[in-house]
Amino acid sequence: MPKHVGRYVYWSERLVREVIDDNGVHLDSRVKASLKLGVAGGGLDLAGRDREKTTFEVAEKLKRKLRRSIVSDFDTSGSLQLVLGASWVEVSEFRRWGHPRHRLGQRTVVIHARTDTREGRRVDLCLFGGLANLRGYTVPEDDPVGGWTSSAAPAIEELVASRGAAASEGAGVASSFDEEELAVDTLQVALSQGIYVDPDDHMGRPETRAFTVMGFEASEYVALIYKDVRLTPGRWDFQHDQEMMGASRILIGAPLWLRTTRPGSIRTYFGSNRVALAPSVRQPVTQVLFQPMRQDRDEVSG
Repeated sequence: MPKHVGRYVYWSERLVREVIDDNGVHLDSRVKASLKLGVAGGGLDLAGRDREKTTFEVAEKLKRKLRRSIVSDFDTSGSLQLVLGASWVEVSEFRRWGHPRHRLGQRTVVIHARTDTREGRRVDLCLFGGLANLRGYTVPEDDPVGGWTSSAAPAIEELVASRGAAASEGAGVASSFDEEELAVDTLQVALSQGIYVDPDDHMGRPETRAFTVMGFEASEYVALIYKDVRLTPGRWDFQHDQEMMGASRILIGAPLWLRTTRPGSIRTYFGSNRVALAPSVRQPVTQVLFQPMRQDRDEVSG
């Protein structure tokens, strides 16, 4: 049986190099044997040479060096910092608004991955990174369909830019969100950003939401976690939002890479692949989610 062909769909050179430098990881030089031939006779010369390493070699070396720090069991207690997992992932462009000075100086994606642990707990990952780190895809700047964006976007942007510092502590916007509220809003953005009719009409159809880019089966992802938030039991009622039902632990961070050994699973949603729902059923989304103990902060943008 042929071996699966792997592909790195997302790779953050900057973040990978930062983790390498911060943790003192040495990518060893290779020793190349070359045969010396000459009039005086032949011999074997061992010359130490730095060879440019492949993406796969760098990733595998980094995993080996940090194996005691990388967590793959999402039932692990304590705050997670560096995680490895595999799941279906959805990639969307993170839409920002409402604040004139944006902290993220590039087009940004939010990647959602979900896993159910061995103990039956749902864990959601919301990972933010540069859209340019998607390999082999050019995403148009203008989406032909407009939809809901969260008014929590400036606080989320601040959280990501400051790598987990409270929004009010950074140089940007002040925020009245507590940690759980901001985590819930971040997950809502990852799951529902871009909807413009009844949320049920978009269920299981990411190609109908504005700003979605692609989905695929990630055979492996590695991510830095900025915030590890466990929701207080009984505080949140998601009965009116099927996408959020069962949410209990939300991890917010940035991906180092996402790799797939199933390239055939990749589905792109942008451009001509965007599916617009019939205008006859289109209606403004004034309240997407219904949750107690917080004010509604949802808006619509075109």
